[in-house]
Amino acid sequence: MIAATGLRWILTLLFCALAAYGLWRAFAARSHPWTARLAHGLHAVMALAMFAMAWSWGMDLPGTPQVVFFSAAAAWFVLAALALPNGPEPRLRALASTLPHAVTTGAMAWMVAAMSSGMSMGAMDAGQAHDMPGMDMSAPGALATMTLSGTGDRWTAGLLALVLLALALWWLAKGFDTGRLAPRTMGGAASGGAVHAAWDVGCHGLMALGMAVMFVVMV
Repeated sequence: MIAATGLRWILTLLFCALAAYGLWRAFAARSHPWTARLAHGLHAVMALAMFAMAWSWGMDLPGTPQVVFFSAAAAWFVLAALALPNGPEPRLRALASTLPHAVTTGAMAWMVAAMSSGMSMGAMDAGQAHDMPGMDMSAPGALATMTLSGTGDRWTAGLLALVLLALALWWLAKGFDTGRLAPRTMGGAASGGAVHAAWDVGCHGLMALGMAVMFVVMV
């Protein structure tokens, strides 16, 4: 999907690093609730899917299973927050904290659906493409091999890019604040839980930022 070699490799390294971190947190944090570890696993899968989308071979992956998976993941984040056996205020706070994750996974499902329905499935490196409705061949030197052609799809992609950018800035700022304000030990080092929390939030921000870039190049 990404035609610019430099941008493609930057996103590849970013998403692979995020996938590795998510898998590590999913399997290493055994003391955490299973819902937290499942959330880390879902983020790792999403990072791997975004990594595949940056390359032309990623278009050969089946789209329908991905749409179903990420749609279910978005619904799970909401339902898991609503199903917490707590009072109304904790439940509302939990919903507010998980809603951004539902937005990112829902945006992922939309991106896969848009690419599956409109992207060329031809071999781009060989100069062969079978045009499909909804996508335009990009001019030489463009960031992406193809872009959305439908007005509604372009507006949706642009709106999602703005939402993801806002989430990225919010998460990154929160991550920096979490690390800066974390309780310190006698040696001046932050506690391990605070460090993990800061890294978790920061990685969410980097994921949202990478997704925002992917949406921008689709427009």
